[in-house]
Amino acid sequence: MLTEKHKKYDLMSKLVIVGDAAVGKTNILLRLTEDHFRLLHNSTIGVDFKIKTLQVDSKKIKFTIWDTAGQDRFRTITQNYYRGSDGVIFTYSISDKNSFNNM
Repeated sequence: MLTEKHKKYDLMSKLVIVGDAAVGKTNILLRLTEDHFRLLHNSTIGVDFKIKTLQVDSKKIKFTIWDTAGQDRFRTITQNYYRGSDGVIFTYSISDKNSFNNM
């Protein structure tokens, strides 16, 4: 266990990004963690995650942000990553009403 002297953050939080395939979950993850947007990229297979650390007042907060695959074939795998999460980012496409209804 790390001592207070070696601790790199004060709080840790797990966020999960969910939604149908091709609604922009990966781009939300990239925008939050790397401040960029890709027009083209490969579909997420299973899950991916990135870490973002923010300083709020005197506290350092470490976020693990999980990008889940939207394809039905990965649903049983990705649902395991919902456990223990502190928040969910629901994602849908404004040009696909079904992606909103599926939320």
